[in-house]
Amino acid sequence: MSIFLDNDWEYEVNITRKNTASGAVEAAATLANITGRISLTPTGDTIHAALTKTLAERSDTPGEYFAIVEGDDLRSHLAAYVGQSVYEIIGDGTNVLISQKRTVHNVRKPGT
Repeated sequence: MSIFLDNDWEYEVNITRKNTASGAVEAAATLANITGRISLTPTGDTIHAALTKTLAERSDTPGEYFAIVEGDDLRSHLAAYVGQSVYEIIGDGTNVLISQKRTVHNVRKPGT
């Protein structure tokens, strides 16, 4: 997956956990302090504070969290990384839950 400058980027993650009583996997609803950031390494600090967002839970989808980074912020802070890989990191402030490599592109091409 790619990040395109000038296009808004959405951090999005579905978080589940095992129910302690039944052992069933269920949506991890009402979590706090889930954050997204863009880094140069799989577990590193954010490239810029404007790229770090606190994720909110979607009201109609328990356990699904999201936040949006404005395209202007992507252009301002990722233009130097066009053609390179960065990492989208989602965590709880202490632990990295997900770290995914993303390629930075200058513009979105038709069909992408």
